[in-house]
Amino acid sequence: MTLAVATYVSAVGAQWPSAPSPRLPRNVDGTANLTARAPRTADNRVDLSGVWAPLPDPGGKPGGIEGIVAPRYLQDVTRDAPDRATLMLPWADALYKARAASEFLGNPQIRCLPAGVPRIYALTQPYKIVQTPDLVIMLYENGTLYRQIFLDGRRHPANPQPAWLGYSIGRWEGDTLVVETVGFNDQTWLDGTGHPHSDRMRLTERFARRTVGRMDLEITIDDPGAYTRPIRYLQPQELLPEGELIEYVCSENVKPLRR
Repeated sequence: MTLAVATYVSAVGAQWPSAPSPRLPRNVDGTANLTARAPRTADNRVDLSGVWAPLPDPGGKPGGIEGIVAPRYLQDVTRDAPDRATLMLPWADALYKARAASEFLGNPQIRCLPAGVPRIYALTQPYKIVQTPDLVIMLYENGTLYRQIFLDGRRHPANPQPAWLGYSIGRWEGDTLVVETVGFNDQTWLDGTGHPHSDRMRLTERFARRTVGRMDLEITIDDPGAYTRPIRYLQPQELLPEGELIEYVCSENVKPLRR
């Protein structure tokens, strides 16, 4: 059997030539002061704008093709959940085990399909946040995808057509942007080991920029169609102060794999 497999390479080290941002505070040596207070917009909101990537697992070990330390929840979003044996409904547990038995060859990323959220926030490719008062735009290097988060008071659509990234609305709770997303299809994986979800999944993300260089992303996956209780975890993000996104065409790197 011959399968098409995409070859993935982190793009963090292959950005545009360094272009220092005039908006970032600087140390005396000219480097970005990443521990400075988080910036604010003209309407006095914390400004989430910038190019971001997940922080590596502080207790992780180098691995993979590039020898990098992977983000904590790249492979398993349930790793910290209590009583994991009763977390999945029977159909989800069976599918999860079947994916492992097939050596994860059904991974949508292998077929150049979208990683989906929240998985995309644990991948090594960066993403950019563009913030306005009524709309936050997420530009993802992985798959050259975009996502719109509306802050204009609208509600979720009543009968949304299932989508890879769902339908997102946001609100501010103090200095934290809270994003609620519904209307997913059931085609994406939550992580690299293949935890599934249903089209009933509701995703809540809480973006809290602590400093110039650090943002906490708290994720809650509430999917009564696949799990007995919500899954919650914190995936810290780091600013790439001189970074920029580049073009990413997954199918350009597809290689045949024979089994």
